[in-house]
Amino acid sequence: MGRRHLTHAGIAAFILSATALAEDAPASDIVYKHAYAFLAEPKYPPDFQHFDWVNPDAPKGGRMRISVSGQWDNINPCSVPAGHRVLGVDVERPYANLVHDALMDWSADEPASIYGRLAEGIAVADDGAWIAFRIRDRARWHDGKPVTIDDVHFTFTRFTTEASPTIATPLSPIESFEIIGPREIRFNIREGQRGDPLLPIVIGSKPILPAHFWADRDLGKTSITPPLGSGPYRVKELRVGRWIRYERVEDYWGRDLPVMRGRYNFDEVKWDYFRDGQIQAESLKGDVVDVNVEGVPRLWNTAYEFPAKRAGMFRQHWLPVNHPAGLWAALFWNLDQPRFRDVRVREALWLVADYKWINWRNYDFYGLAESFFHGSVLASRGLPSERELKYLEPIRDLVPPRVFTEPYRPPPHGGRGWHRDNLVKAAALLKEAGWNVEDGRLVHSVTGEAFHLRMLVIPPGMAASMMPYLRNLERLGITSTIKSPETSQWVFRMLSGDFDGGDMWFITDFTPTHAMARFSSAEADHEYGANYPNIRDPAVDHLLEAVKSANTWDDYVAAIRAFDRVMLWNFYLIPGMSRTRIGIGHWVRYDWVDAGKLSREVWTESWWWDEARAIKVAEYLGE
Repeated sequence: MGRRHLTHAGIAAFILSATALAEDAPASDIVYKHAYAFLAEPKYPPDFQHFDWVNPDAPKGGRMRISVSGQWDNINPCSVPAGHRVLGVDVERPYANLVHDALMDWSADEPASIYGRLAEGIAVADDGAWIAFRIRDRARWHDGKPVTIDDVHFTFTRFTTEASPTIATPLSPIESFEIIGPREIRFNIREGQRGDPLLPIVIGSKPILPAHFWADRDLGKTSITPPLGSGPYRVKELRVGRWIRYERVEDYWGRDLPVMRGRYNFDEVKWDYFRDGQIQAESLKGDVVDVNVEGVPRLWNTAYEFPAKRAGMFRQHWLPVNHPAGLWAALFWNLDQPRFRDVRVREALWLVADYKWINWRNYDFYGLAESFFHGSVLASRGLPSERELKYLEPIRDLVPPRVFTEPYRPPPHGGRGWHRDNLVKAAALLKEAGWNVEDGRLVHSVTGEAFHLRMLVIPPGMAASMMPYLRNLERLGITSTIKSPETSQWVFRMLSGDFDGGDMWFITDFTPTHAMARFSSAEADHEYGANYPNIRDPAVDHLLEAVKSANTWDDYVAAIRAFDRVMLWNFYLIPGMSRTRIGIGHWVRYDWVDAGKLSREVWTESWWWDEARAIKVAEYLGE
């Protein structure tokens, strides 16, 4: 489908023509499968009854109230100005969308496998020319109307014509799509983009929208109107910016599907939004919320020693996760400025960053990131393997020599706050790049420009944590200012280039192809691109294409590791903290299956209410 805007009248006509086609189309002879795995085979067979990480007999009932930082002003996951989208209506992750069903859903104990949810089958052409789905014949919207193949056709029509670029761009390889049977739809892929193993997951993960609800509504606008869905929950109550409450749909059509059995067990799920971490912690202790994922080291170590915990009514523990932990608030520089294009300058700025010491000051709450995909199989390690060299040798002259000779490590001598050897080496690198100290300030020997940094970081707590680093820069003669603006202002200044340095979170799953694309040269030139550092590197572009074209899991991992090495040794970002475990505090009203390390947090979707424990908590609280 071409990218164009359809009027409501045009959409109505489009729906009528699609409906007529669906009614007339005979069933196709395509052979469908129950699941699809990214460059692998699915773990679960066609006759599987439930995932291993759920309790298929989990009781339904109870509630879960979860605290989250921030605010929200939009419940439409597809709008062009996304605003602050509320939790529970995710457009990329089916398991995080309580209201809408997707064609397929992800397992939490595999890197990237999807199983039929709204669709009972998926098929991919051997040459990648098309991807087809066949939907189930018993799905229902919450208003009782059936979910039809016309709704699927309508959804992708709107996604490719009106939805935000974050939705439409990953779907751009689709040349057209057509209804080929009463319950079947086929997506035809552009010739030059066939064979992308991630595309079936991208398409299958999108939420399906009801045509009769959205036909007269603008999908491109933010909204606070509760949407109609077909999923396990519907919106019950909300207060814009403060909280949202979902109620379980008692007669949810998909409750007993193998992909859904044992999941979404609470009668109510509520997210409460807070703007202060201390208030979040106190609200948890005061039983205003049930669950909090704690991200503040001081609070994790000091705030939860209270009587309820000592009485066994409250639990605080680490949950291991098996996914790329990535980079937490990594620093980056504006490469549109000539001074930051010099790798010696970037290395000097990297050398004096002592995150090991900062982490020590934070109770060793975090891990120290050594990769863009820290804590996972995707992270580079040791020296390049033979398979990695296949991707690196053609660009040997375009990348730092250390890519081939040294494993990346954080700056040496970490843990002391600052080290003289690091400062001396950083000063020497800056001098080589043309920067000299004059009257205590670092000045360029040719232009006379003083080295001053305007840092923009979010959230506000990051500004305070960066003060030791800025003091180290002062020892080199570099002056700085640091601000933590409101998020929309931060994004505006990033896009307009009105900054010197900033911070970025880079956390992915096991299929980071699209997330990595933010570092492409094309993204740097895009008006609304997310390549905030403005990296334009042909070696990086080469490796991004290698990742996209990999047709085996081993090649995919090798290409990502090669990309990781090139990014690290170019010092485009300064890796700081990372986390390979999740610190969670909660009242002991719940039970769950101990399935070891999973690829995501699953308490909302797989935990269940334990009535006996809940009664004990209520008695303790005098309720």
